[in-house]
Amino acid sequence: MPDLSDPAVLKLAHKVLARPEYSGLAKPDTIADWERRIIEWLLKLQFLHDRKPVVYWLIFAAVVAVAVALFAHLAWTVWIATHTAAPAESRIEVAAPPNLAADAARFAAEGHYLDAAHRLMLASFRALAERSVIELRPDRSNRWIRNALRKSALDRDIAAELDDLVERTERRWFGDRTNDPAIYEQWRTAFTRLSSAR
Repeated sequence: MPDLSDPAVLKLAHKVLARPEYSGLAKPDTIADWERRIIEWLLKLQFLHDRKPVVYWLIFAAVVAVAVALFAHLAWTVWIATHTAAPAESRIEVAAPPNLAADAARFAAEGHYLDAAHRLMLASFRALAERSVIELRPDRSNRWIRNALRKSALDRDIAAELDDLVERTERRWFGDRTNDPAIYEQWRTAFTRLSSAR
């Protein structure tokens, strides 16, 4: 068995421990280091108590004053929180939904028949949602609505007419933008039928 006090062994051990993977071992534990410092500080206080009582009592008075100030601040904060009136409820004014049918009539009077037809299509969707025929959500496309109409318990003739009108309006709205009064009249008839069927 080799002699561990041999300088070559000690040199090799230092060389091994100097490698990067062992670098963390040489550093003292931070928590243990702080504990050691606090204990040393407390021992110094004990030394002050014996050797310099005036300094000791000044430090003691300062610590007590800070503790009293913290407790007073805590008590004051709790008292303020429990004795302050609750803020008044903020009322959010909810605007009435736009009257899409009236908008459509105004657009038609101005000669904007495609815009009028589009407004009546949206008014029809709202009427169908109010009757729980379809569920309106921002992520639902017109294709989804047409599919829901075909599967709904709505009268087959009205559902087929609405399906056809939605498809033609969408093609014109996103396509050639043909401003045809006929499609507005068809939507007006369909919306009237839908409103009277409630």
